[in-house]
This record gives sequence, C-alpha cells and structure tokens, in this order.
Amino acid sequence: MQGYDPTNVALQSLWRTASDAPLLTPETEAQLACQAQAGSQRAFDALLRAHMRLVIAIARQFTTYGVSLEDLVSEGLLGLVEAARRFDPERGVRLSAYAAWWIRSYMRRYTIANRRIVRAPSTRKGRKLLARLRSTQRNLAQAAGEAPSAEAVASELGVDARDVEEMEAALSGRDVPYRGETDGGSTFELAAPGESPEQLVAEAEQRHVAGRAISNALATESARDRIIVERRHLGEESASLAALGRSLGLSRERVRQLNGEACKRLRAAVLPYVA
Repeated sequence: MQGYDPTNVALQSLWRTASDAPLLTPETEAQLACQAQAGSQRAFDALLRAHMRLVIAIARQFTTYGVSLEDLVSEGLLGLVEAARRFDPERGVRLSAYAAWWIRSYMRRYTIANRRIVRAPSTRKGRKLLARLRSTQRNLAQAAGEAPSAEAVASELGVDARDVEEMEAALSGRDVPYRGETDGGSTFELAAPGESPEQLVAEAEQRHVAGRAISNALATESARDRIIVERRHLGEESASLAALGRSLGLSRERVRQLNGEACKRLRAAVLPYVA
C-alpha cells in the first residue's frame, strides 16, 4: 500500500479491520442503513467497517500532495461517518458512491489547510474565492482581452482586493523546497509556478457540485423552460432565440424573457453551492 508505514500501529489495525470486513450486497447495505437510521450503533459500525477500504484507497491518491497517509485516513474516516449519517438507501445510490464525495471533500480541505506555508483563507470570503477565483479571472480575461487586476476580480466577487491577493499567493504554485539557508541556518520553501494539485482537486470538485446543483434545479423547471435553457446554454451549439421561438411556437422576445427568468431562478438555486 503506497504510503503505508509497517511500524504505524494505528494504520496496521485499521488495515486489518478494512481487509477483514466483508463486502456488502445492495440488499444487506440497505438493511444496515435502515437499522442505523433507526438507532442501531451495531449496524452503523458495520457500514463504516465495510467502507474503510474506500477511505484508504482515496487517501493513497492524496499522499502525493505532501500530507501523511495517517492524517488523510483520519480525515477520510470523518467524511465516511458524515456520509453514513446522511445516507438514504431509498435514493437508489450505493453508499460507496455517496461516501466518496464526502471522503474526498474532507481530505481536500485538510490538504489545502495543512500543506502550504501560506494557507488558503478559511472564512466565507476565502471559501468563495477558493471556489470562484480562477473561473472569474478567466471570464474577465476573455471579456477584456487581458489579465484582470486584483481590484477587478474583487469587484466581481464582492470581496476586497487584499483578499484576492492573499488567495492568489496561496494558490499561485506548488510548494517546493529551496535548499538554501536562512539567517537561522534552516531551509525554507519557494512556490513553483503553475496551479497546485490541491487547486486542481478543488476546481474539479467544485465543477462536480455545481453540475449536480444545476441538474437538480433544472428538474424543477417546466418542460418548455428546460428545453430553452438546455438548447440555449447546455448544448454543444447555442440555439438562437429565433430558432427556439420557431420550434416552440413563440416570439423571439418571449423566448428571451423566458430564458432570462429561468436563468435567474437557476442562478439563485446554484449560488449556495458555489459561493
């Protein structure tokens, strides 16, 4: 097992427990989940043991980011517990698929918070910047034809320019050791150019969450409005207002109004997941 330390007693014990735990059939998993929801600690523990392999497997993926396997497993177990508490077998999704999101989320937050010398802010503004800084920079750059200033990004996101500068410093590169000496004789680190593994993970996770939120929000729209939004914004080619009007028997102006109203509702539904 990558990153496995044979002298680590805690990891040894966890690995044995994970290896000995039986794989659950969908039926057994659903039964245990229902019993756990009814208050059975034994059923809840059985669900956790059966999915410890998943925690370890995901933790191995994160060890390349400079965080110890033991710490990653500890965070992943917290994510597994959270997933097991929230799991609803009636939705027709296996716990492993549902828990993977929570496990990665806990590991990702821990990695971002602990790997860097300059830590990413943990405030609400910091979380908003972490989720939207890169996409906002790209959008502004495309509109203006040049890299946006910190002030322009801050205005777009409703934060201070200093917040943007701090987050940019935290995300500007991977931490690599510089083998020189400070005045105190110790080594220090400089940032390498390029987006960090943590930022790549964060952006991928954010796209996943936003995509799921959009799908859920679209499901609440009428069939007509859903067709307009999907063909106007989500297809490979954007349908024109006139073409949509002809296919739906509506005027171009009416399609524009419906599109604007639907997009406003979708933005309101998705904003909590990306802010």
